[in-house]
Formats: sequence, C-alpha cells, structure tokens
Amino acid sequence: MTRNQTNRKEMQEDVLTYLNTNVQKWNSIPIIGNIKNELNEVNSGIDTKLKEQTEARVFMGKNKAQLKRIIAEKADILNDQVETYASLNGDLALEAKMRASMSDLINLKNEQFVVKIQEVVTEVEHHLEPLSAEYGVHEGQVTDLKNDLDTFMDMQGMPRAYQISSVMATKSLDELFKQAHDVLQKLDKVMKIFKRRDANFYNGYMAARVVVDN
Repeated sequence: MTRNQTNRKEMQEDVLTYLNTNVQKWNSIPIIGNIKNELNEVNSGIDTKLKEQTEARVFMGKNKAQLKRIIAEKADILNDQVETYASLNGDLALEAKMRASMSDLINLKNEQFVVKIQEVVTEVEHHLEPLSAEYGVHEGQVTDLKNDLDTFMDMQGMPRAYQISSVMATKSLDELFKQAHDVLQKLDKVMKIFKRRDANFYNGYMAARVVVDN
C-alpha cells in the first residue's frame, strides 16, 4: 500500500469512527446509515486485501475495546426497540430476551458477547416489518451492526458471521480506494443536512474527512 493510500485509509477510518461515536446525531436519517455501510464494506475489502498481501499491520482504525463499546451501544438501541415491541404485544419471552443493557453487553466475555449480538440481530430481522413500520427501526441499522460485528470477529480471530463484505475481496486496492472516494463524495453531499442544523457535528465530520500526510 502506498503512503497516499495509507493516509486515505486512515481518513476513512476516522470518518467511520466519528459516525460511530455520534450515531445518535444521524441515526434517524437512514440514507446516512446506508452510505456508511457502503464505506464500511469497502474498508473491510481493503483490510482483506492487505491480509492477502501479508501486511502485518491491518488498518482497522478502532481497537477491540472501542469497537465492542460501539457495537454494544448500537445493539442496546435495537434491543430496546424490540423489548418495547414485545412488551406492547404481550410477548414475555422476547421481552426478557431483549432486556440486556449496554453495560450488560459490554461486561460479557467476548465469545458470549458475539452470541448475544447475533441473537439481537436475529430477533430484529425476524420482527423487522412491524419494527420498521411503527418503532423507527430500519434495515440499514441492522446491516451496520452486522458489519461492525464481523470486524470485531476478525479482531478475535473468529470467522465472520455475515460475510457482508466478501464481494469486495475480488477488487484491487486501486479499485477499492476509488470506490471509497465515490462513497465519501455521496456522504459529503448528505452530511450538508447538518451544516446549519448542527454546525459542530458537521464541522467534526469535515475535520475527520481531512487526509493527513504522515
């Protein structure tokens, strides 16, 4: 990987980390989650290509503990929505299954954590129609959580659960970076929504978009 590609990859990771840590700011706008998922998939493809090239340092950009916290936060949002749905529909078993808090999830051992997050994904997907119609859940949230869980499992040395990004593995690094550029151009346009609505959030995003020449 060239120095320019390394710098661009780190910028892409900064953007993903910024969006992950500010998920409450944009989560009600599904198109942002969809575009973020595209970037996440391209980044995973780049990581896969780097592994193929036997480069020891994989540019994940987020350490395992940080990513675990991010996943727990996203899963907690979803299981709260499922829990509410279950409670209103008298499904006591499902309500009990979705009762774990963010701290409960974080405190699980990593292997148990993966199983629990997969359980949340399964239940959300099983009840997606009513959840999306009445409880504000959208499919992009689920895809985003799957992508992050796959990355976490990579860090654990575990096989991916969902293989969302496998198609990216056939592309060259040049193709992947060109695709990342195109995805970020789309994201830039959508993020202008926040230019006046939330200037601090928008300016933070633009700061993350800067490619630093290291």
